[in-house]
Order: sequence, then C-alpha cells, then structure tokens
Amino acid sequence: MEDGGRWAQLDAYLPAALRADLEQRFWRPIEAQAKLEALIDDPSFYADPGRHPAMFADHGVVHVRDVANGVLHLLDTVDGVLLSPRPPERRTFMGTLGVALAYLHDIGMVDMSPVGRRVHPDYAAHAAFWPATSPLVDQLLGPGPVRARLDDVHASDAFDRPIEIVVRELLSLTVAHSKTTIPASLLNDRGAFRREMQRIVFTPLHEHRARAARQLGVTLPVSTDAAEPPSEQDPDPSTSFAWLARQAGPQAELADDAIDAVRILRAADVLRQRGTALRTSGGYEVCFDARTARAVCTLRTASGDAAYVITYEDARGAGEANLRVAYVTPRGDLRIAFHHGAFGGGPDASRRAAASVANAILDIQADVLPSFDGEPARGLPLPRLPRDSMRIQLEQPGDDPAFADVVASNIAGLDPGLAGRLEVASNLEDAAPAERARFLVAEPIDGSGAFAAEIVERLDAHGAGTARIDCTRAFREVGRVTIRARETLVSAGSAASFAYVPMGPGLVVLPGGGYAPSPLNPWVPVGTTGVIRGAERNSEVVAVQDVDVVMIPAELYAREWLRPLGPEQLRTLLAPRAPGV
Repeated sequence: MEDGGRWAQLDAYLPAALRADLEQRFWRPIEAQAKLEALIDDPSFYADPGRHPAMFADHGVVHVRDVANGVLHLLDTVDGVLLSPRPPERRTFMGTLGVALAYLHDIGMVDMSPVGRRVHPDYAAHAAFWPATSPLVDQLLGPGPVRARLDDVHASDAFDRPIEIVVRELLSLTVAHSKTTIPASLLNDRGAFRREMQRIVFTPLHEHRARAARQLGVTLPVSTDAAEPPSEQDPDPSTSFAWLARQAGPQAELADDAIDAVRILRAADVLRQRGTALRTSGGYEVCFDARTARAVCTLRTASGDAAYVITYEDARGAGEANLRVAYVTPRGDLRIAFHHGAFGGGPDASRRAAASVANAILDIQADVLPSFDGEPARGLPLPRLPRDSMRIQLEQPGDDPAFADVVASNIAGLDPGLAGRLEVASNLEDAAPAERARFLVAEPIDGSGAFAAEIVERLDAHGAGTARIDCTRAFREVGRVTIRARETLVSAGSAASFAYVPMGPGLVVLPGGGYAPSPLNPWVPVGTTGVIRGAERNSEVVAVQDVDVVMIPAELYAREWLRPLGPEQLRTLLAPRAPGV
C-alpha cells in the first residue's frame, strides 16, 4: 500500500491485506470513473464541471484511508469531551466498527450519475448484506473486539437473530454518514432510526434509484437499474435492528456505542484532509485562484503527457479549496483555517471569496455540530462539554486577518442560529507544529478571574506596563501549559506565533550569533522580539526543569499586551531605582 506508514495505525483495527482487497474491489473503480479519459464523452461534465462528481473532493482510495484514520484520531479527541467517556474495550470496539464503516461509506459513488450520487448511502447499506462484503464480515466475526463485544452482550441480553446478521446490520449503519439520508435528529430517536434502517435495507435498491430519478426529474438508464446481488439479510423485517431501539440493558449500550461511532464517522468524513492535499476522485488538484477567488483545476491525462488548467463556476467547491484545514480541537471546538484572506481581484473577488468560503463552512458544520449535540450514552459519565456548546473558530489568515470577520458575518447572515457559536481566532497554522499542539491543549485562563489579575500585576511589576490592560480582551485566547525539562519551548528560525510568560525559573535561551546562553527570569515575556519584528525567531529556548508558562497568540499579544514605553516613561519608571534616590 502506498505511503503505508501514514496509515499504519489502521492495521490494528482491520488487517492491511483486507483493506487492500476492499480498496481494489470497491474504491479503485471510483477513481477510474473520475479520470479525464472517462469524462471526454460526458456532456454533463462540460455543462457544469463543478456539479459533476468527478470534480468533488476525493472519493477514492486515499479518501477512505484518510476517513478511517480520521475516525481513530477523532475518537481519541472527542472521547470524554463531546461524547461520554468509554472504558478501553468499548473504545476499541467503536474504533474497529468506525474503520469498518468508513471502508463501506462511499462505495456507491462508483455510479457517478446524479441518481447514483443521490442513492450512494443506500447502496452502502445494501452492500453490507451482499456476499461481496463477507470478507469484512468474517473479519469482524473472528476473534477481536467486535466479536468479543457481541458475545458479551448476547450472554446477558440475547439477540433474536444470528450474530452474523447483527454484524451486517451494524455495518449497514454506514448509510448514516449522509446527513441528507439520515438527519442528526434520527440518531437521537432510536425507534425512528430503526424504522428508517428497515425501510432502507428492505426496499430494493432499484426502487431507491427509481425514486431518486423521479425526484431529480431524470430518466433512469437501464444500465443503472440492474438487479442487485443476493442479500444475506433475514427475510423477516419485523425482527431486524431490534437491538438499535432497545431502551435499556447491554443491547441498548451496544446501540449507544454504534451510534456514537456513526457520529464520529459523519464528522471524520467532512473533516477529510484539505489544503494542499485536496484532490478530486480522479486525482486532480482543485485550487482557489488567489486573484479571482474562482475554482481552478488542473486535469492531467493518464499518461501524463498533457495538462489542462480549467476554471469554472463552483462557489462551494472554490470555497472548500481555500480551506487550509478543518478539525475538532481537544477542547471540543470546530476550528477552520484559510489559505488566503487577500485577493488580487479587488473588492469583488474578496466578497466572492468570503461568500463561497462561508457556504463551504456551513456544509461542514452541518455534519459536525448536530452530530455531537446528541444525547449522551446511558450509564456513563457526561461528556465534559455540555450539549450545544461547540464553537466554530475561524482563524485569521496572515495576509488579511479581517477576512475571518467577513466570513463570520456571512455565516451569521446565512444561518443566524450559528451567530452565538462563531469566534474569530488567532492564526495557528503558521505556528511550529509542536507549539500549535501545545496551544490546543493549554488550560484556558479566565480574564475575569483572580489568576488573570495576578498575571497582569506581576507583568506590570516587571516592566511590561500592563496596569491598565483590558483583561476581557487580553485573555480571550490565552492559556497555561507546563513545559517539561529538556523540552524545547521555541526553535530558532520558527515562526513567532506566540509570546510566552514563564511563571517560574527553568527556561534558558540559546541565542544565535555566538552569544552565551542565559537563564530567563519569571514573569518576563519570552519570544516577543519575533512577534514585534514580524519575523522568524532568532534564538532557541529550552527548559532545564519543569515550568508553567502563559501562552499568548502573537496577534493578540501585539494588539492587547504590547505596551512600548517612550523615553520619558522609561525615565519615570527607572528614577526610583537610581542611586541616592
């Protein structure tokens, strides 16, 4: 498998050989349908490239690996924060099921017609019962976390169906990766969810296609109305998915874990890799033109002997291409950063950019926020973050920080209900990865609390001139974090993305230019030179013992904390210390 090291953690949940087989049979054909050679005679592609599935964000092999990997990463992030904390064995079950669901979720995109796209979630639900997915079912039925969990449930709360059918029912929940097919409200109404799963699974796939064709006003081609493979489903729908609607007991707990795995899948799917890694299913790069704020894509032939750069109207696709990254933070917020905020095409391009980015973010949050606003699992502690409190943080791009405010205004205008959840945040994407990770887990400091007042007082006593600082604004994104002995606080040459305030001794600066190392004193800001200069850092700072530091984003420090003194102010401050005074 290409770039196997990147996906190595998946091996503990599904064997590499099985994943390679699933990719070859279900996901490679999607890529083939999206190649330029397959589009040459497709009039719908030329009529509206932006709405053609071949130009959508990747639905091929890399996508399924990325989503499966994202499921595991997101499970680590949200467990106990947005979802009830699980014991280790239940977390492992959820991770394994989530990876398995990821490996089925988009396989219906092999039919790139409008009808095929509309029913691709139903296709995946049906595929869970086909003989073609038996290798995946057999893996889950073998020794491992899924079989162990099902056997444990069955021992005290017996299933009224064969275990194999229960596994296939669990896999069919992959249909719920689609918010249009399974609204988030159904995840909280298990009886209604069960009835909808029964309807989807026991309605023949050709009827789903016919219904979609009627809704879309198109004629269903004979080639896409073929009979589906025989099903391994029990012919009696009345007892199907009974575990999903149980209100108490081990089967209800199983349903809680399965539903939460689905929540994670929904979010991981939309939080796929973005930025410079964004490609279409055909492997083409989609860009956001930094001049015009329009979508641009380079189409290459399979042989690589020609490349065609095309531009087309696709407001949401263009907006997605300007998203540098979208992820859930360890504090449980949805954070989004942009490539650009400034556009060479003038005000019209800037307005177009903000509008298209806002639409893309609305689509992302619709898969993330409602998924985690659901009921907590039964019999477990409540998640740390209360329901409906997840925020949308929009990072200020370095080339025009005000762009984030304009995007936030657009989002609030389109969906006023989100206005209270929107936050404009400091730029983290230009920070060194270690510093960014440190900031995301830092303990927030309440600007109205006694600790904030102590920080301001101590800084002022050490010459920072912070006596009249507005704590409400100054502490908006400030956090406290522990730096361990031998840990590097900042590296020479790194971006000056934060200023630090050591709360005790333990930091040593290693300056460049041949100057000697020296210890840093408590309550004297560190790393401010790069922030003020707007350039890379000129020194390395390391910890020789554990020390707590206050961490302040650079833009916030420059705006709220930096208080340069004039000569007369300096004279006044130093005068009491002069000899003989």
